[in-house]
Amino acid sequence: MKENRLVQLLLLVVTLILGGLIIAYYWRVESYIEMYKVPMYVMLFALGYILTQIVRRYLVAGKNWWDWFYYIALTAMILPIFFSTPERAVMFNYLTDFGSFFFVIPVLLDGREFMQKTK
Repeated sequence: MKENRLVQLLLLVVTLILGGLIIAYYWRVESYIEMYKVPMYVMLFALGYILTQIVRRYLVAGKNWWDWFYYIALTAMILPIFFSTPERAVMFNYLTDFGSFFFVIPVLLDGREFMQKTK
């Protein structure tokens, strides 16, 4: 049981780091081209985030209402690739800036729940 808690904590930390790296990229983005042509390393961060979330779902017994929040962030990340234009770049920049925060919201709430269970 103790190993499972350690793995859960490790997955929380990895997910938080990956979400933070994605947020850092989108807060740094200023131009339309950077939003439209997302680098492969950012896509790999998102894939790693998704995989760690899937692994966490199998390790944690209960499901929470906030477990699906990161889909909002993934949508905010993907929408500019398909629908943005140079004229609407500012709107999509705001969308990615604030939508990417949904990568860390479930991790923070899961971290709070993890800490409460340890007490």
